[in-house]
Amino acid sequence: MSSDEFKLDKALGKWRRSHYTNEIWKYSFGKVVTVGGWIHDVRNLGGVAFLQLRDRGGIVQVTLEKQELSGMFEAVTKLPRESVIMVRGTVKENPRAPRGFEIIPEDIKMLSEASVPLPLGVSDKVFAELDTRLDNRFLDLRKREIHSLFKIKHEVLDAVIMGLSNLGFLQVNTPKIVATATEGGTELFGVKYFDKDAFLNQSPQLFKQILMGAGFDKVFEIGPAFRAEEHDTVRHLNEFVSIDIEMSFADETDVMDVLEKIIRFSVSSAASCKAEIEEINQGRRMLNKLLNKVNMNIAGVNKRIKKENQKLKAKGLETRPLLKTKDKFEMLEITPVEGKVPRVRYSECIDIARKGGVDVKFGDDLSMEAMKVIAKVYPSYHFITQWPTSIKPFYVQPYEDEPEVCRAFDLNYGEKEITSGAQRVHDISLLESNIAGMGLDPEDFQFYLDPFRYGMPPHAGWGLGLERLVMVLTGVRNVREVVLFPRDRYRLVP
Repeated sequence: MSSDEFKLDKALGKWRRSHYTNEIWKYSFGKVVTVGGWIHDVRNLGGVAFLQLRDRGGIVQVTLEKQELSGMFEAVTKLPRESVIMVRGTVKENPRAPRGFEIIPEDIKMLSEASVPLPLGVSDKVFAELDTRLDNRFLDLRKREIHSLFKIKHEVLDAVIMGLSNLGFLQVNTPKIVATATEGGTELFGVKYFDKDAFLNQSPQLFKQILMGAGFDKVFEIGPAFRAEEHDTVRHLNEFVSIDIEMSFADETDVMDVLEKIIRFSVSSAASCKAEIEEINQGRRMLNKLLNKVNMNIAGVNKRIKKENQKLKAKGLETRPLLKTKDKFEMLEITPVEGKVPRVRYSECIDIARKGGVDVKFGDDLSMEAMKVIAKVYPSYHFITQWPTSIKPFYVQPYEDEPEVCRAFDLNYGEKEITSGAQRVHDISLLESNIAGMGLDPEDFQFYLDPFRYGMPPHAGWGLGLERLVMVLTGVRNVREVVLFPRDRYRLVP
């Protein structure tokens, strides 16, 4: 039959996948399987062609013999990369093939032909800037090393849910459209709610405290949070996933203990993703080879610039800046958390920062410059405790004998903050006073304050940024890399 008789057939019909590629092993030799995915690459040698089929499980070799497939051989090998097909065939041992086996097809269904050229290569060994990748995210996510980041993220989230559930926490869901700011301030996205003004919630903080007054005792929520901050850094997002807990009859030390257990469990879960870690490292090794070439080109350009600058300098003219070389990627290694996580007082951090040459005083927030100095002393996970009351939200409990210091804490990894938490104020009169002291009207918070009038236990909690944690675990340089479709001040699509 000619290749014209084999055309795209967009209807799935009775075709169904029997295996993902990573589910095919030695036990499958001699068996007929059906796989479906994208054409990663094709090497056509004339009488035989080797097609790499990629699905979410990995890549498998499909060996096409022209004599056996006739017109189908021509039709399939002419399909562009990233076209979608399904293959029904026999698994055959082949030590020379990737993973030691191949599929000899009996039938192939061509479902979707990819347009050419691709706006972003998937199998191509080329370096692409992050903005280009995010603009074409649907293709970027097809890369094995990128897909592996989200498999690790899934495992981390699964570990958090399992860990908190095993510790007796109940998962809840609170509103994301609210009438009142959680913490005051202007970092809010306003929305029109019928004939009222409303906001996208910054945090489930007020609602999870209400649940403590309702007797839920231990709750956690995993959901989106929104901050209208105009940051443009590698660590900030305007929409992110927050993991929040609240716990009754507890102070900040109790919830730090919970957090430490969850971090240990999550890190161990991420460390168990051996195949994904190797996929990520394969991608980084390839990128480092490309960066070697890029840096060689930059070095050549800089050599010319230096010569030009000598002439410009001699003429008293302004010289050109040299181009910066690109940093290579470090290989990913996730190791379990060893020993107890240090708990460092804010005042000690101030002293460390000052000794490191940073001008900071008690009552200041810790700048990135200060955090980098502190990270030299505490390069891994560490808590910063006993913060100044003046820079924390109205609901944070001050120390009774030292009210200028409160029972708040942050969990950092090096200079990166990933969690903040505290014991909360449960005394209604102090809450009302704090709200008014921030220039807010207690009347706007009646829905929140009412439970405190009718019996509220002491309670504490924290909020953990999922993306910040995964950023730390995977060693990516920008938090946007571990968000499917990130939202920042410049990016609203895709």
